[in-house]
Amino acid sequence: MEEILAYRFEEYIDAPIDVVFQYVDEDEKIKLWNTMFVENIYETETGKQESYIGVKFKSIQKIEKKTITIDCEIMEYEPPYKVVIHSHTKEGMNITRYTLLREHHGTKIVVEASIVPSNLFYKIMTKMFRWAGKIMFEEQFKNMKTYIETEVTDY
Repeated sequence: MEEILAYRFEEYIDAPIDVVFQYVDEDEKIKLWNTMFVENIYETETGKQESYIGVKFKSIQKIEKKTITIDCEIMEYEPPYKVVIHSHTKEGMNITRYTLLREHHGTKIVVEASIVPSNLFYKIMTKMFRWAGKIMFEEQFKNMKTYIETEVTDY
């Protein structure tokens, strides 16, 4: 099956790229703006967060009253410019790409969420209901922008 772009967020954030990258890379900082994020459980020697290509982890998310666990792996990691994560669910392989670019005195961030459906049913469902994911994710990433621009002052 082909990759289907389910969601794209592009925004300018009035903060340095190194600061913005921390808020998409560090679990404790993600918790400050992402209301769906519960925790990541890392399959590393220390069991703690380590970010590099090949790291596997389970991401625990809460969507309304439902808690889900998603198997994830970091596929690309180029701080502070890029992170690509693949996650696997019954629906297929989900690909999340974070790309950050220095722009003026701040950062342009582009977040893309795609799916490679596991079968025809999930391909049809993805195409029919990607608008719902857009609403949900859009709110979270707008939270990130607002949080960084109003609460973060240590740069």
